[in-house]
Parts: sequence; C-alpha cells; structure tokens
Amino acid sequence: MVKWLAVAFAVALACAWALSVDPAAAQAARDPLIVPDEGGNGSRFQVVGQSGWTPGETVTIGLAFTEADPLHYAGPFEHERQVTVLRDGTWSFPINVGSDLLAKPLDDVPGYIVVRAQSPTKTAINAFVFSPGGRRPAGAESIAHLGFGPPEADPTVASTLALFIGATGALFLASGAGRRRAPTA
Repeated sequence: MVKWLAVAFAVALACAWALSVDPAAAQAARDPLIVPDEGGNGSRFQVVGQSGWTPGETVTIGLAFTEADPLHYAGPFEHERQVTVLRDGTWSFPINVGSDLLAKPLDDVPGYIVVRAQSPTKTAINAFVFSPGGRRPAGAESIAHLGFGPPEADPTVASTLALFIGATGALFLASGAGRRRAPTA
C-alpha cells in the first residue's frame, strides 16, 4: 500500500510540475519592446509600448548607459524624449545609437542602453544590448534577448524536487520488495 502511495505521489508531482510550465509565457514580449535588441554605434532600434498604456497620455522615455545589470538600474537617466500614446494604447519611438545619444559619448565599451518608459499610470524598463564591434557586455548571455519574454524561470529547484520525490518512491518500492524476500523467523 505504501509503495503505491509513493509512486502515485511521485507521478502526481511530476505531472503538476510539467503542467505548470507555460510555454506561451516564454514567448510573451517584454514591454516596452526593443527591436532589434542588440547593436553597436550607428545602429537604430525601435522602442514600442505594446499594451496597458492609457490613450492620450504622454510617455517619457528615459535613456542611460550602464555596464552592469540593466534591469536593476535606478538612474540617473541622462536623456529624455516624449511620445503620446495612441488610441489603441500603444506607442512607438525610434532611437539612433550614436555619440550624441547620451550626455557622455558612447565609447567602444560594451554595455546596455537602459530604456525607461514612464507615464502617469505605468512605468516599464527594458534595455538595448550595446555591442560595439560585435563585443557583447559581460553577463549579456545570462540576460540574453531582453526584449523577448519575461526572465526565464530556473527549473533547477523543481527538477531537483521531482528527482528527490521519484528517488524516495523508488526507495519505498525497493524496501517493500526487500521485506517480502527476507526470510521470516
């Protein structure tokens, strides 16, 4: 009886974990969307507010440069531009990457151009990966494709838990099988 409960519990846990992964969430675009999400001096990218913006409001787009984690950048934002939200709750603004973009010139140092879009009702942050000469900034691989999807969930904990539960179930099965074979006195 105990072995079947352990097996049922392990299977139920594995199924629950597998069903909790939402593949559509990985495809959802981060707002504001940045297209393309990487480039060097002379490149151009589009900042797009996709949904949840109030029509008619003014969105202030703040820009800054950092070599560190762009999604935790708190400021200051050196350059600001404004755009009005359209009737469908979206907006779009082009950015040309050049020496006149920020208060300090962009050198050949890889980093991130942090983009903060702020209106009275919503604030969103994303970043353009600045890779002069194709050299990516440190950590770009772990923050890859900032413009596409939410931060990916780490499956390590759930996988470890599922393996632990499965191993526990296997031990229950093995101990039950061992008890049947043991000679009784």
